[in-house]
Amino acid sequence: MSAPKYIYVDDENDESITSLINGFNDTGLVEVNQLSINKGMNFSELEGLIKSKIVDEKYDGLLIDLRLDGEGPNQLEYSAISISAELRAICARKEIPSFPIVLCSTIDKIKETYKSDKTSHDLFDYTFKKAGEPNYEKFSKKLCSLAKGYKDLPYGKFSLEEIFKRPDLNTLDQRIFERFFNQDIIVPYDFAHFAVKTLFHCTNPLIKETVLAARLGVNIEASGDHWVELLSKFEDCKYNGLFSDGWNRWWASILNVQLKEISGKNFSFLKAEERVKILSQFFGINNLVPAIPITNNASSEFWTICEALKLPLDPLEGVKIRLSHELKPWQEPKYISMYAAAERIGIDKGIEPHYTELERVEEFKKGS
Repeated sequence: MSAPKYIYVDDENDESITSLINGFNDTGLVEVNQLSINKGMNFSELEGLIKSKIVDEKYDGLLIDLRLDGEGPNQLEYSAISISAELRAICARKEIPSFPIVLCSTIDKIKETYKSDKTSHDLFDYTFKKAGEPNYEKFSKKLCSLAKGYKDLPYGKFSLEEIFKRPDLNTLDQRIFERFFNQDIIVPYDFAHFAVKTLFHCTNPLIKETVLAARLGVNIEASGDHWVELLSKFEDCKYNGLFSDGWNRWWASILNVQLKEISGKNFSFLKAEERVKILSQFFGINNLVPAIPITNNASSEFWTICEALKLPLDPLEGVKIRLSHELKPWQEPKYISMYAAAERIGIDKGIEPHYTELERVEEFKKGS
């Protein structure tokens, strides 16, 4: 498959937009082209243009700015939310093929809109936050994965085991996948939304690389190539299902079994130094470096990370963060360290303590 093609819709048309488009295209992973729109273009006309790009010109996805009704020279009278909702409905009716819709905007605009309209979260497969120096390689990889994954997603009969590439899904909490058995009609977007929002962006049943390293007790950066070698020993835990080429994740339950087989112990009760010693001896990998506690912390019985610092953290020494959604019964909370909470690290990215933790943070600040 050649590089997937994305339409880009924005009411702005300046150097920053050209730079953004070039940033994606320079990776060679995706092709992004801006859709020409005019100020005041009506809803039906824009809808028709996008449909034509998808059907007639074989575009694979849509990248859209949140505030089409902003202050740009091509300002429209509606936002990305309304046009995206209509496009989702058209795809559900099978009038056009289903395709990924990715939100592209500044963090301030996203926070402003999401706080007032949480229902809009569910319209978009992914959110690309405009910043000073975006990681275009990382984001292009995800756009490419979304486009390819949508091509393979079914409308009718489906096998969850085949889509998520795990034959023993029945061994997991059955509430995780119950949504697929309580709906009369399943469309491709249902699988896409579930994978990205429920599996990838939450902890359990899948975990990301930094959390995996925390549970193994390893300092990724200091261990260098030795960390990569250790990762190769946990291929049985690797997620290989839908969109796995865009998101690196590992099955937490399989990891727990493997660690118990290796050590005969519950890894969560071991200090990082003990975990690394066990792993080094078992796999014959020297020079793995144990992770150390964050400033003001003492425990190295890591099981999660500080979301602000991206460093290993013992949840008992952490502060739960505020999320834009309610946790499912099987999902684990996300944390930041007390140090990050007190110093307001990550606040610019929307990482803040949960309101139930504010008193603890204030007490910490008084005593530090």
